[in-house]
Amino acid sequence: MILLNVYGKIEPLIISRKLGIEVSNLPNDWVLGFQDDLAEEILLREQNIRVWGKTNISSMGITNYKPSELVKAANWSVDSGVHVSDLQIIAENLIGIQMLDLDNSYMRLKNEMMDSPSCETSYPYMFIKFCCTIQNAFSAKNILHQRIPFCTYSSDEFNSKPLILNFLSATMNYDSNTEKYKKECISSLIKVGAIVDNFLESEEDFWMFDYIINSMFFDQKYNAYHIFKVMSLIEMLIINPNGTGKTVGELESKLPQFLTGIRVEDTKRTIFAEIMRKLRNKIAHGDFKAVQQLLERYRTEFMGNYDYDEFEYSIENWTYLSICCALDEILSEIIWQLITNKSKIRSIQIS
Repeated sequence: MILLNVYGKIEPLIISRKLGIEVSNLPNDWVLGFQDDLAEEILLREQNIRVWGKTNISSMGITNYKPSELVKAANWSVDSGVHVSDLQIIAENLIGIQMLDLDNSYMRLKNEMMDSPSCETSYPYMFIKFCCTIQNAFSAKNILHQRIPFCTYSSDEFNSKPLILNFLSATMNYDSNTEKYKKECISSLIKVGAIVDNFLESEEDFWMFDYIINSMFFDQKYNAYHIFKVMSLIEMLIINPNGTGKTVGELESKLPQFLTGIRVEDTKRTIFAEIMRKLRNKIAHGDFKAVQQLLERYRTEFMGNYDYDEFEYSIENWTYLSICCALDEILSEIIWQLITNKSKIRSIQIS
């Protein structure tokens, strides 16, 4: 089960027909199980408050969760005359994302028996992570309005405990109108699902999408290997697949057009692309001396006024952080262009 940070009663809604993904409230057995998790979360919070009190953290006004107040603030009601606990009401208003229709989806290409084998990460989890990433694309911001929900709990992570009350409280503090927030988030998810369905016209499209969604999910650390992976994806998407195999010049001419929204001066966009191309190649060949030289060049060109805090990160890792954040935004823009205008990306490839 994958929980999202949106709450309330909804009818089951199909997000992507071609991937067989839907959002809905939870089945009865999950509603029952999560009530125990909610009770445990309250007990753990109570214990933490006792511990924090010994270190004066309690003076910050941290209190235990009050389910009755959350239910009241969210305007969640039940039929009159029916006694239902506050924990049950909260559990009934949780929303999850899951596979709906394997038989009629492209997911059958991966596994005809089930959508997410027990030892693999569930596809809806990777899909929601993908949606969260591409919403950062410059071209997507006026369409999705930063209203893609994120995952708050995945049953794939066996050692994790649901922080349902934690996220519910935070969401209500951020936007007390949970109903409005829910509608906006679900609307944005449906938009992404429709765009993905429109993109998936063939098995080849699915395998490309599957490759991208897996590559983006299984790399969360900002380091040299993140640069290598992201640059490899970028090259796969914009470099001519029938070319010579050498990206010198081609990357410098194509990458700058995707730097909209990135804090790189227009006059330095070609330099940025050149450094990224060389970094990717030197990392691939394990040339650590050349990597350090390129990091130094990047700092000189793009981090001249950067305020380094070496109590947080080394200068090297501040550099990786800056590069990786920029490349992630660029990749999001390229993928957004791919799924919304496939022909444009393919014309860029062969140009």
